[in-house]
Amino acid sequence: AAFRAEKMTAFQKGERRDRPKEMALKDFCQDWLRIRGPGLRYGTKKLYQLTINRLIRHFGPTLPISKITPMAAEKFIANLQPERKEKRGKALSAWTRQKMLRHCKTIFQKAVTWGVIQVNPFEEIRPFKLVTTRWHYLTPAEYTRLLDVAPTLQVKALYALGYTGGLRFGEMVSLVWSNVDWERGEVVIENRAATPAVPPFSLKDYEARRIPLPKHTLDILRELQAKARFKCPFILLSEQRYRTVLENWRRCQKGGRAWENRDMLLNVGREFRRHLRKAGITPTGSLSIHTLRKCAGKNWADCLPPHVTKELMGHSTIATTMKYYAQVDESQRTRAAAAVDRLIASAGEKNDAQVTPKANLAS
Repeated sequence: AAFRAEKMTAFQKGERRDRPKEMALKDFCQDWLRIRGPGLRYGTKKLYQLTINRLIRHFGPTLPISKITPMAAEKFIANLQPERKEKRGKALSAWTRQKMLRHCKTIFQKAVTWGVIQVNPFEEIRPFKLVTTRWHYLTPAEYTRLLDVAPTLQVKALYALGYTGGLRFGEMVSLVWSNVDWERGEVVIENRAATPAVPPFSLKDYEARRIPLPKHTLDILRELQAKARFKCPFILLSEQRYRTVLENWRRCQKGGRAWENRDMLLNVGREFRRHLRKAGITPTGSLSIHTLRKCAGKNWADCLPPHVTKELMGHSTIATTMKYYAQVDESQRTRAAAAVDRLIASAGEKNDAQVTPKANLAS
């Protein structure tokens, strides 16, 4: 009776012998995106759409998803190639391949949940080993030299917010003056609703955070606000750039296109490299505007508990903070060797203190 009851329960749940309804790849992906899409940010939805386009081109729109085997799934991931013309023939980066794999696992896991397939063909594919390139830690002395060659207060504020506040580039250029809490000496990073004069802003990880700023950075911001020649809600935008942003924002509203944070971005990479050369800074690794954020993370990690650094950086896990931002530099290596020297010297002194009385007794 117990055996029969167990089998009846299994039968009602549905075992592998129950053939799910066949569903074409394109139909399933369209259903997935239509149902899941409203919960995704515009940029994330676009990335999923790119993955779906690759799946359909590779397997064909009418192939039943139940026919996609684990071997076929692994071949699809292994054979991914760059789509941009200038990068064709080159290997796809492990980071992009890993992102596509993550998307495929998420999409096909929903097919399992819906009962369309029994097994996720992408589930057993192992994650790729991601190699992080070494970046140049900008020392406080180098940072000071960089500020000295900055041609305007806005550029100084950009560098200061990155190096002392750990802000992402998109967060910095989207900052409005109301994001600065002068009384508490903090900058507030949070989602912002759209207005006729200001486009919306969306956080990367949806979690707002408050970042304490040193007096050094607050003084630069105060001076910038006092010397502003025109009324602009954005801290780092020139009058010309603000007018361009407003024009793009009106065009998005008229055309029904969603505003993306990257619509705010300024092309400052070339100017940053020029300022580095002028300041006499020779990078020993990658050094970009984003590296200023990494330097802030390292400065915090050197003197604060990991969970505090994680919160200030806006990371979802401490593992991210420690893996990508808490880089060991040359000064720390030197201090590590010196610490061991001190331990050995201390042990030698203790041994001498123990041996000396015995020697005196023998004499």
